[in-house]
Amino acid sequence: MRRFRFRLAPLLRLRSQFERSSRRELATAMAAVNTVDQQIAAAAQGLKDCADQGAQPGALGQLARALENGLKRHQWRLRSELQKAQNRVEVVRADYVIKARDLKTLKNLRDKRREEWRREATKAEQAELDELARLSRAGSLFGQKLGIEEA
Repeated sequence: MRRFRFRLAPLLRLRSQFERSSRRELATAMAAVNTVDQQIAAAAQGLKDCADQGAQPGALGQLARALENGLKRHQWRLRSELQKAQNRVEVVRADYVIKARDLKTLKNLRDKRREEWRREATKAEQAELDELARLSRAGSLFGQKLGIEEA
């Protein structure tokens, strides 16, 4: 029996590489969102600390309020950066979904073709076995007509 050969195997390998690359890109984009989230949480904690210290009178209170204003600006920039990172994740996720769907389609086609090949190979083997059985019976009948006994 000959081996199964999927003619689109090179395309399947290429699509698989594209899907893996897209998956890595998605993971990178999601990591960027997580990093910005952590930075926002750190800035929020800093704002809380500054608010506590800003209530005090004197130079320490003034310094804490100035630092609080700086942290608010930093937090605003981080939120803007977070929005950009989330938009990037959505774009990359859409690209990944398309590539994953393309890969799945090719895999399903390969599986379908393999099953067709298997059915055809089984059918051909069965036909060959039937032919051998028919020839064997025909040979034994011919031998009986001639008076030859089988061993």
